[in-house]
Amino acid sequence: MNSISEVVPYHSDFPAKSIRFGSTVLTIVVLLCGSTGPVSGAPPLDFESPPISYSEAKPENVITELQSRLDQGELILPYEERTGYLRGVLKHLDVPESSQMLTFLKSSLQRPLIQPDNARALYFGDDCYVGYVPGGKIELIVPDEKLGMVFYTLDQNPESPRFERQVASCMTCHASSRTKSIPGLQVRSMLTDPDGQPVLSAGSFRTDHSTPFEKRWGGWFVSGTHGEARHRGNFQLPDGKRPQQPPENVGGLNVTDLSHLTDLSKHLTPHSDLVALMVLEHQIDAHNLMVRTNYAWQIDVHQQREGAAEARWKEEADQLVRHLLYADEFRIEYPVAGTSSFARDFAMQGPDDAGRVLRQLNLRDRLFELPVSYTVRSRLFTALPFAVRNYVMSQIEHELLEKAKRPETGESFRSDLKQLIKKLPELILDRQES
Repeated sequence: MNSISEVVPYHSDFPAKSIRFGSTVLTIVVLLCGSTGPVSGAPPLDFESPPISYSEAKPENVITELQSRLDQGELILPYEERTGYLRGVLKHLDVPESSQMLTFLKSSLQRPLIQPDNARALYFGDDCYVGYVPGGKIELIVPDEKLGMVFYTLDQNPESPRFERQVASCMTCHASSRTKSIPGLQVRSMLTDPDGQPVLSAGSFRTDHSTPFEKRWGGWFVSGTHGEARHRGNFQLPDGKRPQQPPENVGGLNVTDLSHLTDLSKHLTPHSDLVALMVLEHQIDAHNLMVRTNYAWQIDVHQQREGAAEARWKEEADQLVRHLLYADEFRIEYPVAGTSSFARDFAMQGPDDAGRVLRQLNLRDRLFELPVSYTVRSRLFTALPFAVRNYVMSQIEHELLEKAKRPETGESFRSDLKQLIKKLPELILDRQES
């Protein structure tokens, strides 16, 4: 199953949305704070009470381990004059530099520093997320087996690197309906003025892998090609007033060189890769839903109801399955390509060869070739108990079998589905180290 020889819409169970381009410029924001207006979200899970006790519990994750090794002198985190600890942090967390995405939206803990000439860089790997503003702190989100996602900042002090856990300062935005009502991630969308200040009166929106291109990437620098498809990257409104007519992004499309838009010398690469942005939009809600499922399991066990037919964790797992099968994924109209090595690097990432079959990018009419998300190999998924992962596998297997039976499914793709079904136990039940 090295390639898919026939293009078949694998998301036909969940029809793609078709939305006419409107008057709203959207921006994707990860590791950000600030919210406007109510949005629908998942029902709350009590993560502040036992057994989770999110704010009071002691984390055990890659950052606590790293800090311990630094304190004991077992490890030195390299510091560079231009970007401080950034490169060393990315390497330690296995986050590729090619995942770099640049945003000028002033909507984070470091909003005073952010502007078009001092863009905020975001990076992500299979498990960890890193934010960097030139002249500011490094922000991190990492997985924790019990707590889900844990937030940290790192001051750029060359004498003594010290990671500080952040709870209260981040939970206003990172534990809301926009993050599935748990400490998690979000993709934000809003109008911005020429300085990157959000125009709050124009509203705020949340985007994911179902969002049409024409509603994506306002507030971002975007490097890549996408044919005649339109998006809102590389663009600012002329002022802070709400536009009376739908704005036109004339010069921001199919941009492959960002040097005329921002100061790239402050960053590790000259890219804000379009494909990285698309993968990110899928990944963050996979991780949010994994955390919700994990929390629900812990709560059910605490209440001795994990085996009940109405157990809460099954409801959460069903939502996770939908996302892992790319529910409602927007169908790409024109082939897309980024400008960095992200697509190539991403295909070669992952803890093992088995999981790389799920990392084959399509980029012609959908994001991935195969209809099961690569995130089943992430730490947040493998942290789920066997019973949960086995339930998820059975639900995915059922959906793939149904898809394979349909007359509109071509023989080549049907064969690929059958091969994928055989691999599910290895992909989903084995607990590989990421």
